[in-house]
Amino acid sequence: MTINTAHFGEVDIEEGNILHFDKGIPGLEEDRRFALLSNEESRPISWLQSLDHAEISLPVIDPFLLCPDYSFDISTEDVVNLGIEQVRDVFVLCVLVIPANIESMTINLSAPIIINVKNKKGSQIILDDRKYRMRTPVSELLGKPLKDGL
Repeated sequence: MTINTAHFGEVDIEEGNILHFDKGIPGLEEDRRFALLSNEESRPISWLQSLDHAEISLPVIDPFLLCPDYSFDISTEDVVNLGIEQVRDVFVLCVLVIPANIESMTINLSAPIIINVKNKKGSQIILDDRKYRMRTPVSELLGKPLKDGL
């Protein structure tokens, strides 16, 4: 299927690559279908593109690239709702906020996006643990000022 996107123009998406969020994402509850898009210029940042509203696209990144010791627990209810059978079937992303001044980029470590790669179900989980912040400066995680392209 061909979709319009916020950052990549028209893109062809295979039906089998569509991610399904049964409850949407907090603040975007009406958006239930997404595609994960990236290209050489955007990596390691990808874009969680809504298929329900072309103008909605969230920058996301694998949090373990920035915070190798990132860890958290999710509830049994979330495991069941996502149909998770094995840890290796889970892919974790976190939303970035990328302002004009890239040195002020932040990552939301307190609400990871969990994707079951086997059944393509996803959910943004809000952690009860106060260990992580919603607006963690990426430069703080890297321990140095950022440059374009990370």
